[in-house]
Amino acid sequence: MGRYIGPRAKICRRLGFMIYDNSNIEKAFLKREQEPFRRKSSEYGRRLLEKQKVMFYYGMREGQMRKFFNLARHTKGNTSKAFLIACERRLDNTVYSAGFSASRAQARQIISHGNVLVNGHRLDVASYLVRPSDTLTITEKVGPRKIVKAIVERKSGYQAPDWIAVDNETLTAKVVRLPVREDVRLPVNEQMLVEFYSR
Repeated sequence: MGRYIGPRAKICRRLGFMIYDNSNIEKAFLKREQEPFRRKSSEYGRRLLEKQKVMFYYGMREGQMRKFFNLARHTKGNTSKAFLIACERRLDNTVYSAGFSASRAQARQIISHGNVLVNGHRLDVASYLVRPSDTLTITEKVGPRKIVKAIVERKSGYQAPDWIAVDNETLTAKVVRLPVREDVRLPVNEQMLVEFYSR
Protein backbone atom coordinates (compact mmCIF):
# COMPACT_ATOMS: atom_id res chain seq x y z
CA MET A 1 0.00 0.00 0.00
CA GLY A 2 1.30 3.51 -0.87
CA ARG A 3 1.03 6.47 1.46
CA TYR A 4 -2.47 7.88 1.97
CA ILE A 5 -3.09 11.01 -0.11
CA GLY A 6 -6.87 11.36 0.37
CA PRO A 7 -8.85 13.74 2.63
CA ARG A 8 -6.94 13.83 5.92
CA ALA A 9 -9.69 15.44 8.00
CA LYS A 10 -11.78 12.35 7.25
CA ILE A 11 -9.00 10.17 8.70
CA CYS A 12 -8.84 12.37 11.81
CA ARG A 13 -12.60 12.03 12.34
CA ARG A 14 -12.42 8.27 11.89
CA LEU A 15 -9.58 7.93 14.39
CA GLY A 16 -11.19 10.39 16.79
CA PHE A 17 -8.41 12.96 17.17
CA MET A 18 -6.07 15.29 15.23
CA ILE A 19 -3.04 13.37 14.00
CA TYR A 20 -1.83 15.96 11.46
CA ASP A 21 -0.14 19.21 12.45
CA ASN A 22 -2.01 21.39 9.98
CA SER A 23 -4.40 24.26 10.75
CA ASN A 24 -6.51 23.74 7.59
CA ILE A 25 -7.06 20.06 8.42
CA GLU A 26 -7.90 21.02 12.00
CA LYS A 27 -10.56 23.49 10.78
CA ALA A 28 -12.13 20.81 8.57
CA PHE A 29 -11.92 18.34 11.45
CA LEU A 30 -13.69 20.70 13.88
CA LYS A 31 -16.25 21.86 11.30
CA ARG A 32 -18.17 18.62 11.60
CA GLU A 33 -18.72 18.28 15.33
CA GLN A 34 -21.00 15.27 15.22
CA GLU A 35 -19.28 11.90 14.89
CA PRO A 36 -20.39 9.93 11.82
CA PHE A 37 -22.65 6.99 12.52
CA ARG A 38 -20.72 3.80 13.18
CA ARG A 39 -21.88 0.28 13.67
CA LYS A 40 -20.56 -1.45 16.75
CA SER A 41 -16.94 -2.43 16.10
CA SER A 42 -15.77 -5.99 16.32
CA GLU A 43 -12.69 -6.93 18.33
CA TYR A 44 -10.74 -7.05 15.07
CA GLY A 45 -12.09 -3.61 14.09
CA ARG A 46 -10.88 -2.06 17.37
CA ARG A 47 -7.42 -3.56 16.93
CA LEU A 48 -7.30 -2.39 13.32
CA LEU A 49 -8.18 1.16 14.42
CA GLU A 50 -5.29 1.23 16.90
CA LYS A 51 -2.94 -0.01 14.19
CA GLN A 52 -4.16 2.68 11.79
CA LYS A 53 -3.54 5.38 14.40
CA VAL A 54 0.16 4.50 14.42
CA MET A 55 0.32 4.05 10.64
CA PHE A 56 -1.17 7.46 9.83
CA TYR A 57 0.52 9.28 12.73
CA TYR A 58 4.02 8.24 11.63
CA GLY A 59 3.19 8.07 7.91
CA MET A 60 4.26 4.44 7.55
CA ARG A 61 3.22 1.74 5.12
CA GLU A 62 1.98 -1.69 6.14
CA GLY A 63 5.27 -3.36 5.23
CA GLN A 64 7.18 -0.90 7.39
CA MET A 65 4.78 -1.47 10.27
CA ARG A 66 5.37 -5.23 10.18
CA LYS A 67 9.13 -4.73 9.91
CA PHE A 68 9.13 -2.52 13.01
CA PHE A 69 6.90 -4.94 14.90
CA ASN A 70 9.23 -7.85 14.10
CA LEU A 71 12.13 -5.71 15.31
CA ALA A 72 10.29 -4.98 18.56
CA ARG A 73 9.38 -8.63 19.03
CA HIS A 74 13.08 -9.53 19.12
CA THR A 75 13.88 -6.75 21.58
CA LYS A 76 14.15 -7.46 25.30
CA GLY A 77 11.25 -6.16 27.38
CA ASN A 78 7.70 -5.19 26.51
CA THR A 79 7.03 -5.71 22.78
CA SER A 80 4.28 -3.09 22.49
CA LYS A 81 6.38 -0.35 24.12
CA ALA A 82 9.44 -1.34 22.08
CA PHE A 83 7.34 -1.03 18.91
CA LEU A 84 6.19 2.52 19.70
CA ILE A 85 9.67 3.58 20.80
CA ALA A 86 11.12 2.26 17.53
CA CYS A 87 8.55 4.34 15.60
CA GLU A 88 9.46 7.39 17.70
CA ARG A 89 13.17 6.88 16.90
CA ARG A 90 12.65 7.10 13.13
CA LEU A 91 14.78 9.82 11.55
CA ASP A 92 11.79 11.60 9.99
CA ASN A 93 10.01 11.71 13.35
CA THR A 94 13.19 12.96 15.06
CA VAL A 95 13.61 15.79 12.54
CA TYR A 96 9.95 16.73 13.05
CA SER A 97 10.18 16.45 16.85
CA ALA A 98 13.27 18.67 16.82
CA GLY A 99 11.11 21.37 15.18
CA PHE A 100 12.95 21.39 11.84
CA SER A 101 9.83 20.61 9.76
CA ALA A 102 6.15 21.50 9.79
CA SER A 103 5.07 17.85 9.47
CA ARG A 104 6.50 14.35 9.32
CA ALA A 105 5.78 14.28 5.58
CA GLN A 106 7.89 17.40 5.11
CA ALA A 107 10.62 15.86 7.29
CA ARG A 108 10.67 12.84 4.96
CA GLN A 109 11.03 15.16 1.98
CA ILE A 110 13.91 17.06 3.60
CA ILE A 111 15.66 13.75 4.36
CA SER A 112 15.03 12.14 0.95
CA HIS A 113 16.58 15.19 -0.75
CA GLY A 114 19.79 14.60 1.23
CA ASN A 115 19.46 17.72 3.38
CA VAL A 116 20.03 16.04 6.76
CA LEU A 117 23.43 14.95 8.04
CA VAL A 118 23.68 12.32 10.78
CA ASN A 119 27.04 12.46 12.55
CA GLY A 120 28.37 14.43 9.61
CA HIS A 121 27.24 11.98 6.95
CA ARG A 122 24.39 12.61 4.51
CA LEU A 123 21.54 10.19 5.14
CA ASP A 124 18.43 9.92 2.96
CA VAL A 125 16.65 7.02 4.71
CA ALA A 126 13.67 8.31 6.69
CA SER A 127 13.24 5.04 8.59
CA TYR A 128 16.77 5.10 10.05
CA LEU A 129 16.60 4.59 13.83
CA VAL A 130 18.51 7.25 15.72
CA ARG A 131 20.71 6.28 18.67
CA PRO A 132 21.92 8.16 21.75
CA SER A 133 24.73 10.61 20.88
CA ASP A 134 23.61 10.82 17.21
CA THR A 135 23.87 14.41 15.98
CA LEU A 136 21.52 15.67 13.26
CA THR A 137 22.46 18.74 11.25
CA ILE A 138 20.72 20.50 8.39
CA THR A 139 22.97 20.71 5.32
CA GLU A 140 24.95 23.89 4.64
CA LYS A 141 23.08 24.40 1.36
CA VAL A 142 21.51 27.86 1.38
CA GLY A 143 18.06 26.85 0.07
CA PRO A 144 17.27 24.05 2.56
CA ARG A 145 18.71 26.01 5.51
CA LYS A 146 16.57 29.03 4.60
CA ILE A 147 13.43 26.85 4.51
CA VAL A 148 14.21 25.15 7.83
CA LYS A 149 15.12 28.50 9.48
CA ALA A 150 11.72 29.87 8.42
CA ILE A 151 9.97 26.83 9.92
CA VAL A 152 11.89 27.19 13.19
CA GLU A 153 10.97 30.88 13.40
CA ARG A 154 7.34 30.11 12.62
CA LYS A 155 7.32 27.51 15.42
CA SER A 156 8.79 29.99 17.90
CA GLY A 157 8.16 28.77 21.44
CA TYR A 158 8.03 25.13 20.40
CA GLN A 159 9.59 22.82 22.98
CA ALA A 160 11.34 19.72 21.68
CA PRO A 161 10.94 16.52 23.75
CA ASP A 162 13.50 15.88 26.51
CA TRP A 163 15.30 13.15 24.57
CA ILE A 164 16.46 15.65 21.93
CA ALA A 165 18.74 18.65 22.60
CA VAL A 166 18.17 21.28 19.91
CA ASP A 167 20.24 24.28 18.86
CA ASN A 168 18.06 26.43 16.63
CA GLU A 169 20.93 28.77 15.75
CA THR A 170 23.08 26.06 14.17
CA LEU A 171 20.08 23.90 13.17
CA THR A 172 21.55 20.97 15.07
CA ALA A 173 19.82 18.35 17.21
CA LYS A 174 21.49 15.75 19.42
CA VAL A 175 19.82 12.57 20.66
CA VAL A 176 20.68 12.59 24.37
CA ARG A 177 18.81 9.40 25.25
CA LEU A 178 16.39 6.90 23.81
CA PRO A 179 12.72 7.93 24.00
CA VAL A 180 10.48 6.13 26.48
CA ARG A 181 6.76 5.32 26.26
CA GLU A 182 5.88 8.61 28.00
CA ASP A 183 7.57 10.51 25.15
CA VAL A 184 5.11 9.07 22.61
CA ARG A 185 2.32 11.64 22.38
CA LEU A 186 0.03 9.41 20.36
CA PRO A 187 -2.98 8.19 22.42
CA VAL A 188 -2.99 4.52 21.47
CA ASN A 189 -3.66 1.18 23.14
CA GLU A 190 -0.34 -0.50 22.33
CA GLN A 191 -1.48 -3.88 23.64
CA MET A 192 -4.04 -4.02 20.82
CA LEU A 193 -1.19 -3.52 18.34
CA VAL A 194 0.49 -6.66 19.64
CA GLU A 195 -2.82 -8.54 19.44
CA PHE A 196 -3.36 -7.33 15.86
CA TYR A 197 0.05 -8.48 14.61
CA SER A 198 0.06 -11.68 16.67
CA ARG A 199 -3.24 -13.00 15.31
